[in-house]
Amino acid sequence: MKRAVRYCMTALLIFQCGSGMAFSRAESAAHEWAGLVLFAAVLVHLILNRKWFGNLFRGEYNRARSLFTGADAALILAVILIAVSGMVISGHVFSALNLSGASWARKIHLAATAWLFLLCGFHYGAHLGKGKGNIPLYVSGAFGIAAMAVLKFCQRLFLLNEFAYTPDVPRWYVYLMHGLMFTSFMALGIGIKTVLRKGRKHETPETGHN
Repeated sequence: MKRAVRYCMTALLIFQCGSGMAFSRAESAAHEWAGLVLFAAVLVHLILNRKWFGNLFRGEYNRARSLFTGADAALILAVILIAVSGMVISGHVFSALNLSGASWARKIHLAATAWLFLLCGFHYGAHLGKGKGNIPLYVSGAFGIAAMAVLKFCQRLFLLNEFAYTPDVPRWYVYLMHGLMFTSFMALGIGIKTVLRKGRKHETPETGHN
């Protein structure tokens, strides 16, 4: 069940980031409805992993736990920001609400979606196995770095541009580039987790670290 929900969220997230760069009315409507499904999948994921919340104040926090817990908290915050801003700028699903604030909501939605994409990949990678068996993922992630440059992903992260850059390429190519970028962030999560694990092995009892 957990794995199925995880795969569903990943597929929806890649679709959302790709369709969010489209301008047709049909794609815009599909984007909003898929966003609702993604939000529901996130809620199911949190319910299935509710023990995480109960363990937040138990045990000690070493560097690895602090980093990944912080990333997970930022991930949840990004989901909340996307949900709220998405309702404000909705042109289909929540249009009847006539919510105000589309100007600021559009900026928040753009940046929060980019951070959600990055943090989801990082989160997913951190929960995979050790780095040795993930060479194909690292190769794919290398292409993902190039895709970031093509799609100007950093501009979305830091709101250097108020609109997502849309390259003049076929739609399937945009989805492919987002998939490659996702593997880049997965590789980052795996790599950092592997490095922190090795660091813990080399620590001595005298250092006072866990």
